[in-house]
Amino acid sequence: MSCPAHPAWAVYDLDRLRANLGEVRRRIGPRQACIAALKANAYGHGVLPVARALDGEGLAAFMTGSFDEARRMKEAGLRTPVVMFAGALPAGMAELIAAGLTPTVVDRAGAEAAADAAPPGGAAHVYVKVDAGLGRLGVALEEAEKFLDALARMPGLRVAGLYTHLPFADGSGRDWAERRLKAFDALLERLAQAGRTPPITQARASCCLAAGLSDRANAVCIGHLLFGLSPFADGSVADTSAYRPVLAEVGSRLVHIGDHRQGSDFAIGNSYGIRHGRRAGVAPIGVSHGLLRPVSGSRPQALIRGRRVPIIAVTLEHLVLDLDGVDDAAVGDAVLLLGSQGDAAIEFDELAAWFGTSGLDTAMALSGRLPSSYR
Repeated sequence: MSCPAHPAWAVYDLDRLRANLGEVRRRIGPRQACIAALKANAYGHGVLPVARALDGEGLAAFMTGSFDEARRMKEAGLRTPVVMFAGALPAGMAELIAAGLTPTVVDRAGAEAAADAAPPGGAAHVYVKVDAGLGRLGVALEEAEKFLDALARMPGLRVAGLYTHLPFADGSGRDWAERRLKAFDALLERLAQAGRTPPITQARASCCLAAGLSDRANAVCIGHLLFGLSPFADGSVADTSAYRPVLAEVGSRLVHIGDHRQGSDFAIGNSYGIRHGRRAGVAPIGVSHGLLRPVSGSRPQALIRGRRVPIIAVTLEHLVLDLDGVDDAAVGDAVLLLGSQGDAAIEFDELAAWFGTSGLDTAMALSGRLPSSYR
């Protein structure tokens, strides 16, 4: 978990990951497949451990925007297909296909490059992304049928999936997403009537699923909820409490305890001298390890020996803690910023609140900064 030379760690709970997937499946029912969005190092949770944990769960695909991470998944021998989000140049299609990946195409140049890279006598499988209103990447919704017709005439190319993305964070965004889902549904209806529906179709992601929106696509692509993160700016849009954060513990150990007498200098936390004695502890974890400085007005705390103690300061490489009233604290004691000790616990939302960020930003801030273990 950590080493004595620099004791700090993060723990990820893979049972929670699988339980979150189970909750997604319970909500969508057996008629829709699941795609796992593993972009950004699996939302900061470690792409290979997460992919290995999910590889036997019958997912339709893993999706990522990182060629390096996608290639590592393939080299690890995972059985689940790996689909690349849009972002490659046409000149890169051959490399993606040679690596056994399924690229996303959003224009004719990319599609032609993928077709040219098809194996002799075979076909290159691609996904097509439609811009149904987000305005970022994709074939315009009103041009999608014509584009798919053109791809159907390209030898060596097979459209294996068709998807869009409709993220939102508040109530007004929910109304917008509901309208755009209907527009994408209309496209799928027209394709079905013409007998040209790709094997995988997907529009809903975590926000649409959590908010109770429905569609006629045959798959959902889950990121936030898979990792127990809420996609919303506040809790008024939907209840996501059924999903538990996969990041389960962040901790360090006390490496120093200082007993400061009344009247002595004490500049940490802008004290500049103290009116009464103070006992302070130091743990080697700070901004360089992904912690953020507490937002104004917050009262961040940590757990030591099953008790909450105030955090006095977060510096580049150290955490300073107020140990007044914890007379039995000793060098080597575990300091938890997230997790539980005995009956006491600090939940993920509390950590994110004193960071002043969303759950996703908290997970990403800590990503790759601490020695990690998976349970």
